[in-house]
Amino acid sequence: MANGIEIDPATAARAFGAAYFNLLRRGADGSLTLSSDHWHLDEATDAVLRFAAREADAPPFEVHLPAVARIVWDRLPKQTVRSQIRFYLASGDLWTFSGTVDETVLPG
Repeated sequence: MANGIEIDPATAARAFGAAYFNLLRRGADGSLTLSSDHWHLDEATDAVLRFAAREADAPPFEVHLPAVARIVWDRLPKQTVRSQIRFYLASGDLWTFSGTVDETVLPG
């Protein structure tokens, strides 16, 4: 796993911008799910980040912030444009949104 920069929910919301992202969910049990839909942040509150898919048949997807232990932005070594916003859940699950992040809002 690449090292990253820990960010708060408000920074994560700004970093999503208007772009669409792939979603990969790794369960604490070792399961792996790659969504075939493309997600963009639709709404951000103090309690939840709501995502809508570009594909019309996909239900909305929510990240409930009280369940999130930490949020990290990172870029893998061979990536030049794409990067990740990773949600580490208290349950041990890891939800990764991969796409073009608005890096101008990131710290440092």
